[in-house]
Amino acid sequence: MTLLRPLLLLAVSAPLLGAQTPTAPSWAPALDSITRAALTRTGTPGVQVAIVLDGRLVYERATGLADAESQRPATTRTLFRIGSVTKMLTAATLMELAAAGKLDPQAPIGRYVPEVASRRVGTVTTHQLLTHTAGWIDNAVAYGRMGEGALGEVFREVGDTLFFTDPAQVISYSNPGFSMAGYVAERAGEARFATLAERLVLRPAGMTRSTFRPLEVMTTDFSQGHMGPPGGAATVVRPFTENTAQWAAGFLFSTAGELARFAMTLMQEGELDGKRVLAASTVQRLTTGYQPIPGDSVARYGYGLVIGQKDGVRVWEHGGSINGFDAILAIWPERRAALVVIDNRSGTPLTEIDRFMREMVLRLPTRPTPTPMTPRLGTTEEQRALVGSYATGATRVSIAAGSDTLRFTQGPVTLPLLLLGADKIRVMPPMGDPIDLLLVRDRSGKVTYLHQGLRALARQP
Repeated sequence: MTLLRPLLLLAVSAPLLGAQTPTAPSWAPALDSITRAALTRTGTPGVQVAIVLDGRLVYERATGLADAESQRPATTRTLFRIGSVTKMLTAATLMELAAAGKLDPQAPIGRYVPEVASRRVGTVTTHQLLTHTAGWIDNAVAYGRMGEGALGEVFREVGDTLFFTDPAQVISYSNPGFSMAGYVAERAGEARFATLAERLVLRPAGMTRSTFRPLEVMTTDFSQGHMGPPGGAATVVRPFTENTAQWAAGFLFSTAGELARFAMTLMQEGELDGKRVLAASTVQRLTTGYQPIPGDSVARYGYGLVIGQKDGVRVWEHGGSINGFDAILAIWPERRAALVVIDNRSGTPLTEIDRFMREMVLRLPTRPTPTPMTPRLGTTEEQRALVGSYATGATRVSIAAGSDTLRFTQGPVTLPLLLLGADKIRVMPPMGDPIDLLLVRDRSGKVTYLHQGLRALARQP
């Protein structure tokens, strides 16, 4: 967890490829143009976009390149890694097991993984893993063991050092939590995790190309991941990212069109093409908001989905980022609409596409520019309430009172800190944008956590 920069779990333009739908929407040419411009602006080689309206896939495009070196064009069949968008598919796999009576989300995971039953990590529940409330640290390990036995090899051996706080206290994003959930599925379902995901979710939803297995991907049309400095050229990520032990947290390969099918399944309460794909209970569990998200009075984390409201309309969504790829899936259930965007340059979101969807396709009101809060020194009492040390895993910070303001220290770096309103603080680096952190308080009003990008740091005794 790197506190001093924004946190996330990840152009050469080519002719537009992929067949148009029989009746292309009137706004399609405008979106085509905006997409090409976004690739140029960000230096992103390629992108897939899919849009669902009235429960139907009305727009599916691939623009640009699958590989900046070979100049191989992206198509609508090209497989991209989707990062943490994977989490909703993992959650659906587990809830299908629950619907079949093979898994109790509220039971300690030690029931299914007896090797951890005697450890504290074995006391957390699948529900807590899927809502990021297990109290576990986060790490997103891009490179690790290969082979499908790696999931069990790693997660049978995990220890109590995963905890940075007690369970059920705060939401704090944890990729290891979702990876462990994948192993719980493996043990409860008596099959490899990838096999269960395909059998219970992917193939029933008609996601015929989606897979976790890179050796299968290598035999078909797939995209390289790309990275590069801001404003610089995109270069291929080498070696190709792979860590089988974290497949369940963010390693699925898919396409925008296939993810759109999953979105339609959720909007249609588990049915697609006139057939039952997911149990109604699976959809209900995924799309129920359980855990409040600090800084948003409405949003709650469900199972692999953020359940919230934007522009006055309910939305289910989740983003993803993994070395070389970014993805977003957003669903507006009342509008029976969805947007999927997957690109192959990490860290360069194509925000124009999301804005076009909201403003030109759904005709949602333009988001007002928020009134900026004025940073302030805070009262002596407010400053005293923040002084202390906070930590999660190897990330440790401290706040101390200075002569003129609070001081924020992480490692060798000490920076001034100001207050924003009652529950936000701002760290002021000498260069670059300010860094804002939310304050999470207990029932007595004591600050117990600092929160940024869905990650929490617990106040130390």
